[in-house]
Amino acid sequence: MSKIQFLIVTIASLFLVSCESKPTIVLVNNSDSDLTGKSVVIARSELEKRTGLLPEKESALLTDKFTGKKYAAQLDDIDLDGKWDELFVQLDFKANKGVSLQIDFDLADEDDVLFKALTNVRFADANDPDLVFTKKERLKSNTTEIIQTVFQFEGPGWENDLVGFRNYFDARNGIDIFGKTVSEMILDQCGLKDGSTYHERQPWGMDILKVGNSLGAGALALEYEDSLYRVGPGCKGVYTLVKEGPLRSIIDFDFEGIQIDNFLLNLKHRVSIEAGKPFYKSQVWIDGTHPVKLVTGIVNLHSDSVYSVSSEDYSFFYTYDNQAYEGEKLGMAVIALVNNLSVDAAPEEGDGITQTFYTSFDCNSQPVEFYFMAGWEEQDAVYSAKSGFENEVAKQAQQIAANIDFDM
Repeated sequence: MSKIQFLIVTIASLFLVSCESKPTIVLVNNSDSDLTGKSVVIARSELEKRTGLLPEKESALLTDKFTGKKYAAQLDDIDLDGKWDELFVQLDFKANKGVSLQIDFDLADEDDVLFKALTNVRFADANDPDLVFTKKERLKSNTTEIIQTVFQFEGPGWENDLVGFRNYFDARNGIDIFGKTVSEMILDQCGLKDGSTYHERQPWGMDILKVGNSLGAGALALEYEDSLYRVGPGCKGVYTLVKEGPLRSIIDFDFEGIQIDNFLLNLKHRVSIEAGKPFYKSQVWIDGTHPVKLVTGIVNLHSDSVYSVSSEDYSFFYTYDNQAYEGEKLGMAVIALVNNLSVDAAPEEGDGITQTFYTSFDCNSQPVEFYFMAGWEEQDAVYSAKSGFENEVAKQAQQIAANIDFDM
């Protein structure tokens, strides 16, 4: 073989190796704690700055180059333009250590086991369970008697392997809790017209919260000049399914024309739920320049005490009592990455929001983010004591707050 032929073959071989190489990312845990199943979101734009264009896929496989452990990753299209925007993965870290991960976009059949469905979204017609909604306008009514004839369990629901939630998809815009005793996804079969009622104990669990006119389990209001305005009544509301995936599911609630005093506001409430986490995440954007505050809270219908915990990195407030539907122990908490949360109480009765412990967030930086956590003693015995629930909330808050650095 001539020198020229050898040079051509060598260059071609190098080109093939380069084309077949898989991108590697390095993620570093900057906290002093070990992290198990830490949720990490990486923007596609950040990846492609270092790797060039990446393929249009729905999932990927990340392999720890040191241990060989494999992690499932979702590729989520957040803006619904048909192209994925974020890589979502849940990883294990040692304290103050990093992991080097190789990304593979071509999955083998044996990798399917890593993509078991651990989150789920359900929004369907009450009379035709095969009619599933990906986009729907909110009802203007405000009673169970009307909405239960329209939507399965009165509106959209979201769940993971630990807990489920639902939204009253009418002017009330409340949020309720499904306590679960199984890890399987159950919402598709929950509340069917000819099925069993979720207000009574089922093999999978039950509806465990009484909401009334409160903010329930993390519903929204706005505060302006010391008055509270529920987000929902008198405005246009639209539901959009953003992503239903095995590891993370995302839905949007958009509101247009919310009446606040003598002006109108628009608001987006993005809800996401992740595998293995006893909470859902809220992200809220508010249009306009008026000095309103975002409000969320916890129903206190069966709890007269509220507890607060603060640190440099996070704060949370919670209730804990025999406040589940059948009198079982139930803890509920609002977590935010701020160093202090003030807590107020809504009136016990009246025409507006009642029976709620609530907090207010400044809206100078958006999105405003918080997490709502629920711990039912029937789901996990650790929640059968107040100290157990508080410790679990603190553990989740610490993990949420843990900073992960991204490098290539």
